[in-house]
Formats: sequence, structure tokens, C-alpha cells
Amino acid sequence: MTSAPETVIWTMLTGTDATLDHIRRAAVESGFRAAFCDGDRINIEVPFSLWKRRRTARFTAAVLTYARGTHVAWTADAGSLNHEHLARIEETLPEGVLHYHGVEDAALRADLPLGGRATLRVIVRVLARDEIVRAIGRGHLNETAGYVVLTTSRLLVIEASGLESRTVFDAPHGSIESLSLGKRSTGETLRVVLPAGPVVISRLGHGEGHGIVKSFREEKESRTRFVPSSVRMPPETQPMAADVAPIRHWPMN
Repeated sequence: MTSAPETVIWTMLTGTDATLDHIRRAAVESGFRAAFCDGDRINIEVPFSLWKRRRTARFTAAVLTYARGTHVAWTADAGSLNHEHLARIEETLPEGVLHYHGVEDAALRADLPLGGRATLRVIVRVLARDEIVRAIGRGHLNETAGYVVLTTSRLLVIEASGLESRTVFDAPHGSIESLSLGKRSTGETLRVVLPAGPVVISRLGHGEGHGIVKSFREEKESRTRFVPSSVRMPPETQPMAADVAPIRHWPMN
């Protein structure tokens, strides 16, 4: 089980200068102070406010260039990052400058309402820079409600409890022995078989579990298809069993 990271990464679809300017403007519009420092970095100071019951806070954005734009690494100068301050800056940025790793498209395919940038950030802040979301739903792991997120490398369950939500389940694709779909009166169910035993994710919306299983199968097939010939096993040594269980329906309760 992992807690909120102390470094938050944003991915922006703009060049370095434009990214720095967007962040500075958004910080100032949010009532904060912003100053450029050495290199492609910007310091943000949140002033003390008795009326808003807000303590002074300082954090830094370091901007790194990559092929599609820039990565912004946020760190606190002291203590923990205040995710509410970052959310305020994010809400003030222009539309279309932030890259949300495919979350919006996946939610649209699942017909899953997300409720704005704050929810998007809950999900994308735990993703690696090159990780893309393939499918998403909302369900329960035991009694914990969360977003069930299939990426290009992992299956995650992220608490749906706010900006500092925990990741309560994290299974790399290679650790998943099988993934199967069930249906109950409370909604769709995923059964994830791991080396340590099965895990059941329940109460997903109609079609959400199906989309996750289907996308997982496609990811597995894609990786198998593009394994270099030099590392492929000869036919007589290849395993007989498939990694992905067929989509099947469990009986209604």
C-alpha cells in the first residue's frame, strides 16, 4: 500500500518557456507569489492568511523537456506538498495544456463521469511519465471505494477520497496470472489472480469491468506480438497456457 508521493509530476503539452509562463500566471491568479530561479525552475510562495486559515508554504516546479512537451516536477521546499495549493494552480491553467495520460479518453469509452481536474489529478499523479491509461472504472476493493485503472503497465485501485488518496492495489501486468469478469446484482466484478492468491474488485459499473479485461487482453497480445525474435522461445519450449482468462460471467447472486 503506498501513500501520496512527495514529488508530483505534471505533463504539459507546451515548450519550456510557455510552461513556465503558464505556471507563473496561474500561480499569481491563484493569489500566490511566483519567481523564476536558476535553470528552468520557478519558486512558488503561498502567503500566510489568517482569514483563509492558511499557513505559509513554499514549493518549486522544475521543468524538463521531452518529446511531446514538458514534465513539471513539483517538490516542497520543506515538509510535505500541499496538494490543495497545486490543485488551485492546476484549475487556473488554460484548457488543453495539461496531458492526462489518456484518462479522459478511457473515461469517455467507459461512460464514467470523473468530475473535473481534481479527480484527474488523483489518478495521474501516481502514474509514471510514459504510462498511459487504457481503461478505467469505479469499484470497491473490500470496502474501499476507488478508481480501477488499467494502464500500459499496471492494474491499480486508487482511493476515491480526495487529493491525497492512497493507491490500495498495484499489480504489474507480469504479475497477473489471469483476469476474469463476473456479474453480480451489485455490478461487474474483476477477479485478479496473483502469485499470492486471488483478489476480487467488485461493484464496477456496467461495461467498466468488461472494458478493463478487454484492454488487458489487448495489451498482453500487443506485447507478445512485438517481442523481438532474438528473445522468443522455440516452439517446443513455449508455455501452453494463456496468460489471460477468457471473459466469462459469474452467476447472479
